[in-house]
Amino acid sequence: MSHRMLMCFIASVVSLGGILYGYDIGVISGALLFIQQTIPMTDVQIGMIVGAVLGGGLLGTLLAGPIGDHYGRRFLIMLSSVIFIASVTVLLFTHSFAMLLGTRIFLGIGVGIVSVAVPLYIAEIVPSKDRGKYITFFQLLLTFGIVMAYLVDLFFTPSGNWRAMFSVVLIPASLLFIGMLFLPESPRWLAANNQLDKAREILKRTRQAEEVEKDIEFIQVELSRSDGSWKELFSQPYLLPTLIAIGVAICNQLTGINSFLQYAPLILKNAGINSSIISMIGSVGIGLLNFVCTLIAMLFIDSIGRRPLLLTGIAGVVFSELYLGVIQWMDWNSATLGLFSLVGLFSFIVFFAIGPGVVVWLAIAELFPTRMRGKGMAICLFFNSLASTLLATFFLSLSHQLGMGEMYWLCAAFSGVYFFIVLLFLPETKIKSLEEIQLEFQRKEVVSEVGVEV
Repeated sequence: MSHRMLMCFIASVVSLGGILYGYDIGVISGALLFIQQTIPMTDVQIGMIVGAVLGGGLLGTLLAGPIGDHYGRRFLIMLSSVIFIASVTVLLFTHSFAMLLGTRIFLGIGVGIVSVAVPLYIAEIVPSKDRGKYITFFQLLLTFGIVMAYLVDLFFTPSGNWRAMFSVVLIPASLLFIGMLFLPESPRWLAANNQLDKAREILKRTRQAEEVEKDIEFIQVELSRSDGSWKELFSQPYLLPTLIAIGVAICNQLTGINSFLQYAPLILKNAGINSSIISMIGSVGIGLLNFVCTLIAMLFIDSIGRRPLLLTGIAGVVFSELYLGVIQWMDWNSATLGLFSLVGLFSFIVFFAIGPGVVVWLAIAELFPTRMRGKGMAICLFFNSLASTLLATFFLSLSHQLGMGEMYWLCAAFSGVYFFIVLLFLPETKIKSLEEIQLEFQRKEVVSEVGVEV
C-alpha cells in the first residue's frame, strides 16, 4: 500500500469519530420534539438534557489527555467508541428524566474523549504538509454526522420514534472500534515512550524516505526536554500559545454554533415555521450547507492558510448574527420571519464552516509541543466544552428572558472578540512542522524580552 493510500485509510477510519461527534450534536435537535411525549420536561430540564452531553464532554476532555499520554492515542480512540456503544445502548431503555440525563452525561464523556483523541492522533501521524487536509477531514465527517442525524430525525419524525433516532449511532461507533484494531500507534507517542524503533517503522510507512529522519530528529529534539506538566502549560515560553488556544476554543463555541445546531428545529418553529416536518427539512438544509462548505474549505486550507479562512469566516459570522438580531425587530408575519431567519442561519453556517468550523481543530492541535500536546488539547477542549455547555443549557431560558434578537447580538459580540484574538495573536501555521511552530513562539519570546529580533 502506498504512503498516500495508507494515510487516506487511516484518516477515513479515525475520522469516523467525527461522525460520532456530529451525530450526537445533531440528533438531539429532532429528538427533542418527541422526547417530551414520553418524558415530560420543563424548559430548564430540556436545557439540561441538551447541555448534558457537552457537560460530560468537560470530564471527557480532562480524562483524554492523561489517558492518551499514558496508554496511547489508539487506545483512547477505541475507548471513546466503547463509551458511545454502551451509553446509547442504555439510552434505548430510558424512561425517566434522571436516567436520560445520566446517559447523556456518559455519552458526553465519549464525545469529549473523541474530540481530543482524533485530532491529536491525526496531527501526530500525518506529514506536516498534509496535516491541515487530514485534520479537517475529521471536521468534514463531523458535519456529515450532523447531516446524517438530521436526515435520520426527518425519517423518524412521522413516527416520533426518538429512540430509533439515537440507535443509528451504534453503526459508526462499531466501525470505529473495529477499524482501530488495524491501525498503528502515533509515532510521536511511541518516541515519547522509548519505542523509537517502532516510531521509525511507522514513519517509513507514512512518509517519503527523505522525510523520516528529519521527523525523527525534530521529535527527539522536542522530547529531549523535560516532560510536560499542567503547570508548564502556563509558564514561559508556552504561556502565549496556551492562552491563544484557550481563547480560540472558548470563542469558537460562544459564536453559538452548537446551540444553533441543537435547537435548530425549535428556533425555526419559534421564528414562524410551525410544521415539525418543515422545520426538520430546514434543519437538513442547514446541515447539508454546513457539510458542503466544510468540504470546500478543506480543499483550500493548506493553500490559502489558516488565518485568512478563519478571519473571513468569523467576520461573516458576526454580520450574519447582527442580521438575525435585526430581523427579529421587524414587523413581519410569522411565515416571513421564519423564511428570513432561515436565510440568516444559512449565512451563519456558510461562514462558520469555511472558517471556525474547519480551523479550530488545527489551531488547537498545532500550538502545543509534543510532550504537552495531550494535556494542552485537553485543557483547551475543557474550556471549549464548558462554554458550549453553559450556552446550550441556558440558551432557551436566555432567549425567553432577553429576546431572540438580543441573543443573536450577544453571540455576535463574542464572535467579535474572537475576530480580534485571531487577528492580533494567532500565527499562520500551514506547512510548518509541529516542532517548527514551537520554535517560532520561542523566538518571539526572545524578541519580546530583549527587544531585538534574533
